[in-house]
Amino acid sequence: MDQITKHKLDRACQEFIDAIDPLKVCDLVSLFHPEKKACHIFAEWKKGSYNVCIPVIFDNGAGGKGLNENKNKSDNKSEGEKWMVRIPLLPRLAFPEEKMRSEIATMKYVAEKTTIPIPHVYGYSITTDNILGLPFLLIDYIEGNTLYSTNIRALERTQRNHLYAQIGDVYIQLYRQQFDRVGALTLDEHGNWIFANNRPLTIDINEQEVSGLDFCCYLPPDHTFNSTIDYVYMIMRLIFNDFYRGRDCIINQDDAQWYLYSIYTLQSILMEWVHPQYNHGPFVLMHGDLRPPNIVVDDDLNIVSILDWEWSHTVPVQMFVPPSWLTNQGILQISKDISTIGYLAAVYSFIRRTTDQENTFHNPNKLLLKDLPLAALWRPMSEFEEFIIPLGLLAPHCLGNIYWDALDHCYHGQNSKERVQAFFKLDIQAPDRQAVEKKMQEFESFEKERQDLGIERRPLMPTKTAEELSHLAKALKEFREREDKKHKVMPQTIFNSLRECLHRQTKYLKSSICADNLTIEKQQLAKRWLLIGFSTISAMYIISQKLKKTRWLQKLTVSFVEQVDCFFKYS
Repeated sequence: MDQITKHKLDRACQEFIDAIDPLKVCDLVSLFHPEKKACHIFAEWKKGSYNVCIPVIFDNGAGGKGLNENKNKSDNKSEGEKWMVRIPLLPRLAFPEEKMRSEIATMKYVAEKTTIPIPHVYGYSITTDNILGLPFLLIDYIEGNTLYSTNIRALERTQRNHLYAQIGDVYIQLYRQQFDRVGALTLDEHGNWIFANNRPLTIDINEQEVSGLDFCCYLPPDHTFNSTIDYVYMIMRLIFNDFYRGRDCIINQDDAQWYLYSIYTLQSILMEWVHPQYNHGPFVLMHGDLRPPNIVVDDDLNIVSILDWEWSHTVPVQMFVPPSWLTNQGILQISKDISTIGYLAAVYSFIRRTTDQENTFHNPNKLLLKDLPLAALWRPMSEFEEFIIPLGLLAPHCLGNIYWDALDHCYHGQNSKERVQAFFKLDIQAPDRQAVEKKMQEFESFEKERQDLGIERRPLMPTKTAEELSHLAKALKEFREREDKKHKVMPQTIFNSLRECLHRQTKYLKSSICADNLTIEKQQLAKRWLLIGFSTISAMYIISQKLKKTRWLQKLTVSFVEQVDCFFKYS
């Protein structure tokens, strides 16, 4: 979503929230209570990306309706039953009714078919035909903290294993909900869940629609997918649509060329990635946004509830992979060479815990590990590409960057700059050269409009938290004190040699620490190679100090030290 659209929608959402009448909210909730009890708002309203959530508590006495008129005050004296009023932010949703139908149907299905902890649904309306005049969903108020506030990397091994087993259990149960095509659950005329011809709406599709990119002209409401290739093709079409219609998807001519080149190259990689065995199913139910903010835990790291099922849909088996955030890093961070090591150590640890959970609690017939459904899918995975490609397909807005950070070198080696230049010099690419020129003109026009409106430019790099910045500053302090004022650039030959060294070590680790081969001997051998790699980089750093060419190696050394620490924690 471009910055101008985001600015306008943020303002529209705030106006939408300000117009909600708290008295009507309480009146509405009381109507749905079995005893018609009065209630009042007892804590701050919580604004998410697509919903505003209002916590209410029912009065124990027989008095009249109460209301905390100040949305920012908290009154927790009552100990009555607590609900959450979940109101979709209509300005942020392209298809609010369709989104709500799918969300409610999925919650009903999950509650019926699994033991995954989710909020109970007390009532809802997908239209504005009610006293509030807005669609809404009434669910349990969930006590606890989201996993977002937990530093998973800092947990003790027993705590982390306990958490992994529970998250793994969610994946185990979702994987066993299998369907014959890619689509989404919805409600029938009686309010029951059904899996019919309902398209799989995603966050990226919604973002393009509210941005005016009109992607759904390619995806009508009743369109589902019977093969993995067809669904992957739709995702690539989504990325092409972002390039051709997005207003700030590029920042300069080189960026435009590299983005377009990555899309074309990804198509051939993805067609090769699709396994014939899984092309026509099965397709499994996937939570559309299973991230730490949507996982509520108690003080002992027991999962209390999984929230926000609104973007859930079925996906091809190959796209059903462990989460990207196991090392408290985003998908763009783990796609970089050095961070890959830490992620692989974490993901194989997660797979082992999940396999143990499946074998212990979901194996009544005492099958061998290789015959357990999810274990059979995940345990043979030994290449980083088997994780990062599906993770990228689940987050198409990141796939271009993932290609350059994790896939280009793996599939095509070095000399990427020369390859891109040669690609756009071909006569057959004349339309693409024109498309790049047009994108630059559009971006210049967009930038002028953005500046006239006084809107800040989108940050080029993801912002870091204060804790992350503090940790990074501490790690780099002594390096910065010794940096050469001239900051000369490392010779390209040294850069390429060191990159090849890291790439070989990473490839070795992928095969050495995978679930099937992780014996004690393998662990020791992998750790030994990590120490060798660290020693190599340390030696390179000392040499660079002598040569007064320090900046790049200093940063690399710090990053590698962090990943060594991460690997030892998860191994």
